[in-house]
Amino acid sequence: MDKHVIWDWNGTLLDDFAITARITIDALDDLGYPDVTEDDIRDHYRRPLSGYFNALLGRTALSHELDHLGDSYATRYAAAMHELPLAPDALHALRAIAPFATQSLLSMAPHPQIAALIEHHRLGEHFSLIQGFAGTGHPSKRESLLTHCETLGVAAECCWMIGDTVDDFDAASPLGIRTVLVTTGMQARAALAATGAPVVDSLADASRLILETR
Repeated sequence: MDKHVIWDWNGTLLDDFAITARITIDALDDLGYPDVTEDDIRDHYRRPLSGYFNALLGRTALSHELDHLGDSYATRYAAAMHELPLAPDALHALRAIAPFATQSLLSMAPHPQIAALIEHHRLGEHFSLIQGFAGTGHPSKRESLLTHCETLGVAAECCWMIGDTVDDFDAASPLGIRTVLVTTGMQARAALAATGAPVVDSLADASRLILETR
């Protein structure tokens, strides 16, 4: 096999946009910012997250506000995560790719959370490597992606990434990894399309594009 596919998790294989948006919307309401919508979430999402929250507030977020937004997410997401479904065509896409490419998973979510959800959904057999964030601080996804490829022992030019954010593209592109972005997650189509990467509406379309591209 001369292809390797690196999957993002949240908003890509896992269908968790609705709960992620709802947690943020409710936390902003707690802070006195009602009427934020899912469209606002997708329009303003970016990394680092402080910039995302600044955009939603329309000003620089204060430290206690950032703490509230972060704590609300951690608590409510942990309580709901085992009820969250996979993307409707996640298994189809994983199985379609399997005969033609190896696959791995890289997420910036905490590794214990990723490991628990992969076990819950019985997906472990699909991946040669599963990595969530296991360190301290806030490394970029590019740094994590570079380490991921080094651990796998695969050349960047053989890799594709499937993700749902501009951050996924920004991590992969400088390393020479091609990217397909799906519209099922955190960012609006216009932001994804502005990267110049292929943008599709389903994982089935993403897998088909990768398999048809030489």
